[in-house]
Amino acid sequence: MGTPSRTSTGHGPGSAAGHRGRSPDRLATSLPDRLRERLRPGRLRSLLVRRVLAAALLIAAVVLLAAGRSDPGEPVVVAAGALTPGRALTEADLSVVRMDTRGLSGLLHHRDQAVGRRLSGTLGAGEPVTASRLLDSRLPAALTGEPSARLVPVRPADPALAGLLRTGDVVDVLDEHGTVLARKAVVAVPVSVASSGIGGGPAAPPVLIAMPEPAALRVAAAGLVSAIALVIR
Repeated sequence: MGTPSRTSTGHGPGSAAGHRGRSPDRLATSLPDRLRERLRPGRLRSLLVRRVLAAALLIAAVVLLAAGRSDPGEPVVVAAGALTPGRALTEADLSVVRMDTRGLSGLLHHRDQAVGRRLSGTLGAGEPVTASRLLDSRLPAALTGEPSARLVPVRPADPALAGLLRTGDVVDVLDEHGTVLARKAVVAVPVSVASSGIGGGPAAPPVLIAMPEPAALRVAAAGLVSAIALVIR
């Protein structure tokens, strides 16, 4: 009998050598493919756009941070404590602090701009002292928009009402018969709680109200002979 022939199963040394010979070819062909995949124009554009956006955001953040640190605000005169209307201001009543003044108007930057002047309304501690909060000859016109406006002291018939009024409140003024003496008058200096006392009374300070000159004359004359009523709008 002849010797049985051997059939190669692909697992011998020759087969292993064949696999080893083909492996570098596969690596050689796959490396360019991978490079081409990474260098596709669309992929490069997307990567470039992301990096440009990241750099822009970083620059914007740095600029905003630098601006915030370099701008501590402007010096502004504020109330050192709670202040009442009609009070003549002193150095001790005022402080100067730095703050962001965007959106604010009429601010004062030096104490001497307010020392000796009187407040037209209540101020809380730390609240800015503005030109509109100080009494002067231009206040009635500023409140009403009428160049001829005047300030009139009024003691309301209802003392409790005086304690409810605030600077800038708009009121109608009537005599005891219901006759309208002034319309859309503006409260300039209300009665403070500290000065009016509980329940007010005839000795309580009057409310200063700004109104056009003709109405001011009528209200002043009526106040001598008649009780005055205020209607808040």
